[in-house]
Order: sequence, then C-alpha cells, then structure tokens
Amino acid sequence: MNHRNKHRFFFGIVFGLLFLCLVLTSGCKGKTKLSKGVDLVKKGDYAQAVKTLNQALKQDSLNAEIHYNLSFAYAHLDSMKKAMLHYLFLVDTVSPYQDSVQIREMLGVALGLDPYTTSLITMGKINQFKGVFSPKAETIALAAAKRDVAKIYLINLDGSTIEIASRRGMNTDPDYSPIGDKIVFTSDQDGNEEIYLYEIKSKNLTRLTNYPRQDYSPSFSPDGSEIVFVSNMDDQYKWEVYKMSLKTLKPKRLTSNVYWDGFPRYSADGKYITFSSRRNGSEDIYIMNSNGSGEKVLYQTTANENDATLINDELFFKSDQNGDWEIYRYNLSTRQLTRLTNNKYPDWNPRISRDASRLLVARKIKNRWQLMYVNLKNPLPAELLAEKIREHLSIKTDGR
Repeated sequence: MNHRNKHRFFFGIVFGLLFLCLVLTSGCKGKTKLSKGVDLVKKGDYAQAVKTLNQALKQDSLNAEIHYNLSFAYAHLDSMKKAMLHYLFLVDTVSPYQDSVQIREMLGVALGLDPYTTSLITMGKINQFKGVFSPKAETIALAAAKRDVAKIYLINLDGSTIEIASRRGMNTDPDYSPIGDKIVFTSDQDGNEEIYLYEIKSKNLTRLTNYPRQDYSPSFSPDGSEIVFVSNMDDQYKWEVYKMSLKTLKPKRLTSNVYWDGFPRYSADGKYITFSSRRNGSEDIYIMNSNGSGEKVLYQTTANENDATLINDELFFKSDQNGDWEIYRYNLSTRQLTRLTNNKYPDWNPRISRDASRLLVARKIKNRWQLMYVNLKNPLPAELLAEKIREHLSIKTDGR
C-alpha cells in the first residue's frame, strides 16, 4: 500500500468512526429522553416526566413505552383526556402495556366506573355484613342476618353453606386463624358482646372474654397465638385496643386515651398492629408495635379512614374522602393512593386475602347488605375500557 492509499485508508476509518458515533449519539438521545422520563415517573415528578416524554415522542411517535408512561403521568396530573388518548394508542396497537393494572385502575375510576368487576356472593334474601377469606381463600366465614338473629356461616365462594358456627343472638366480626382451623367472632348470645372461639373440626365453642362491658372486633395474630380486639372493660366511656394470649386468656391493654380506638389488626408479618382512632377529630389510621409501643399516624386526611389491613407496603382501608364510603389501597413506599371501588352504594368491611389478590366487601344495595367478591389482579378488560373511553370522548369507532 503506497503512502496516498494509507492516508485514504486512515481517513476512511476516522470518518467511519465519526459517522458511527453520530448515529449512535442520535439514537441514544431518544433512548436517554425515554429513560429520563421513566425515571421521573418512578420518582413521582409527573409534570417534568410529561415534558421529557413528549420530547422523546417527537423522535419516536410509535414507541408504546413512551405512550404508556405518558398515559400514567397524565393520569396522575388529572389530565385524563390526554391519559385516555395515549391509552387508546396502546389498545389500538395491541401493545402489552394496555394490560397495566395501574392504568386500568386509574382510568376506570376517572370514567366513573368500578375499576374491577365485582361478583355477588349469593345467599338469598339475607343481610351479609362481614366476610373474611380462609387462609387459602377457598372458603369464607361470614356474619349474616335474618330478622334479629345474625349467625356466623362458613360458606363456599358460590355462597353455599358448609356449616353454621353460631346460631343464637347477634354474631359478627369473624376472623380465621392462620391455618384455618379456628374462627374468632363477637357474640351477645350470653347477654353482652363477648369474644368466642369456634374450632371447626371439633365444633367446640369457647368463650374467650367474660367482662361486664363489651368486647368486639377480634383478629388473630399471624402465628395464631394471640388475638387483638376492642373493649371498654376498664372504662365504659373509653374504647381501647387490647390483645390476649389464647393460652392464658389474660388481656393486655395497648392504647390509652380519651378518644375512640378501634378496628385493630396485625400486620402480615406480626410486628405491628394497625388501628383507627378519632384522637385528631376525624378517624385516621395509626400503627404501633405489637407490644403497644411506638404509636404513630400511618395515614391521615380530613375525612374518615378506618378498618385497615397492612400487607407488606400496601395499606387497604375504607374512606369517605370522596363523599361516599369506598375502598382504597395506599402504597407506603410510593405514596400512591388507588381507589379500588367506585359506585353509588356504600362499601364497608373490606377484608383482603393474605396474598393481597382478592377483596371481600359488604355493599348496601336497596337497604340490604350484600357480600361482593373482587379479583384485584384483574381490572376492567382493556377493550371494554377503550370502548368506554371512546364513548366518553365521543370518538367514533370507525373514525379512530
């Protein structure tokens, strides 16, 4: 190779490398904008995320991931029309992002819909107040009433009765033991509200409390050795949280203040107890260590929140913060609040399966309480949601 050819070869390599760098840099810019936008969404900086993602969209208008994150960010900014339009792109292009649970939840609520399909647990014309899943969510323990007698039923998911745990008086507040062999509940069958233990195999019924006042709202600890409950045993005007060993049956008072405390429940890991209190005016959700120490607010608004269950970082509860009693989920890490029910009827007594995938809720319809089952892993189908969006935005199907 002569001297001139060596120079041509050398400059050819240099220009080739420069061209490759330009191509890579150009491509990386789009990717960088998308990556930055995704990071901003994860951080909750939705306004800046929208700006960054729209820049990325100019470079790649068909990128489904950009449309997905824009829909998510706009929904959090309450720019629902834009969120819906970006979601329609995902459905029209059959993108896997259309199946995002979070997007379907938010857009369903924005459209005034229940974000999840609910199924009625049918038991005929009977008031179904409170239901709780067995550990594997195969059966339900249910407080249901005809006239002035409320019984504790063990039923299948289709509503068929397995057995009746208590037949006399008013019985409510059932809770399954961790292995599903026992049930605790509240009953006034002996004159005033006390807590009872029913052993499913032997059908043995044991009275756990015996005080002249009222004890109610029992719940098992995750290891099954204790229950936590509400009582006014020490002062008829003060409702406090107590716990009791099932071995000794000696109660220990955990809270002490002049305001009502209620709805106690162990966290899934057994380290904490959540409860509700009116000590700041409205009902708020508190948490304390399982020995009663370290009380602090866990979730608080000017509205009423109560009946909470804590599973890992997710807090499930009922609230009237939007005017009606509905069920919500709050992620303690991301601080994201999700409305799980959205309808014209009051929703009460939420009970979550242990894997947080299913919900039981009592809904009052035409003056009768009915138990509803909700699959929290399956929000409204994407195609149905897209159809409702088009109706809402007056978009004709043949003119998309």
